[in-house]
Amino acid sequence: MGGEDAIFSWLKRAKAVEDTTPLRDRLDAMERRIRHVEEDWTEVYNKFRTLQMRVAKQVQRLDANSSQEEPQRAEGDDNPQISRLGSTASSLSPRMQRIQNQIQERRRRGHPGGVFPRDVAREGGE
Repeated sequence: MGGEDAIFSWLKRAKAVEDTTPLRDRLDAMERRIRHVEEDWTEVYNKFRTLQMRVAKQVQRLDANSSQEEPQRAEGDDNPQISRLGSTASSLSPRMQRIQNQIQERRRRGHPGGVFPRDVAREGGE
C-alpha cells in the first residue's frame, strides 16, 4: 500500500487547475470563425450551382436551336461546301466560311499551303 500513498500524496501536492477562461474564449472564437466560414462556403457553393444550372440550360437551348436550324440551312443552301461541312460551317461567320471554302478548294486542287497569310490580310483578318 505504500505505492498508493505515493500517488495520493502527488495528487495532494498538484497545483490547483489554472483558470481555463482564456482557453474557453479562444475556443468559442474559433467555433464562431468556423461557423462563418461554413456559411460563406454554403453561399459560394449555392451561387456556383445557380451559375452552373444557368450555363447548362443555355447549352440545352443552344443545342435545341442549332438542331432546329441545321436541317433548314442544309435544305436551303446552294453552296455544296457549306452544306457538306454541316454544323461547323453554320457556326462560322460569312468571312470565315469564305476562308474555309478557300482552304477546301486548295486542298482539292492539291495545293499544300491552304490559306496564305496574304489571303487572310486581304479579307480584313488578323
